[in-house]
Amino acid sequence: MKNTGYLQCLLLLAFVLGCQQASAVGDPVGLNVTGNIVASPCIVDTDTQNKTVDFGKVSTTLLKDAAAGSEWQDFTLLVKDCPAATTKAKVTFSGNPDAEDDTAFDTTGTAQNLAIRLASRDRATVYANNSVVTVDVNAGSHTAEFPLSARVFSPAGNPGAGVFESILNLTFTYQ
Repeated sequence: MKNTGYLQCLLLLAFVLGCQQASAVGDPVGLNVTGNIVASPCIVDTDTQNKTVDFGKVSTTLLKDAAAGSEWQDFTLLVKDCPAATTKAKVTFSGNPDAEDDTAFDTTGTAQNLAIRLASRDRATVYANNSVVTVDVNAGSHTAEFPLSARVFSPAGNPGAGVFESILNLTFTYQ
């Protein structure tokens, strides 16, 4: 009788364990949830959105020699209202490179043999198509300024008289 009770107890225990295993749904799996939280972008200042650098009248005599150029015109691009966490602002310049000098931008209009040179304000760095400039965001004013200069020049010399213009696209990004 002791053996029968022991056997019944083992059978009951096996039944209970079997029921628990039969009701199991499956193996647990992990779920990874990832993403990036990004700050709002800075606001491109209205003057920067509508920026025109006007060279006025430039004499062909001034530009007759190869690589001769006009006076430099200084200007500034501005982004404002940057979030407090934003510490850097970048601008990427894109436009059609000049056929004679791919470090400059071509011009359209009736004037021939002209290009636009874009540079840092101190003119130590020339910016061509796809060049990127990075500046710090001022933590107090939440603004970033890009001090630049531009000039008209004739890569090959002997420009023709007429109207010139060049359109550059600016892409701002933030860190």
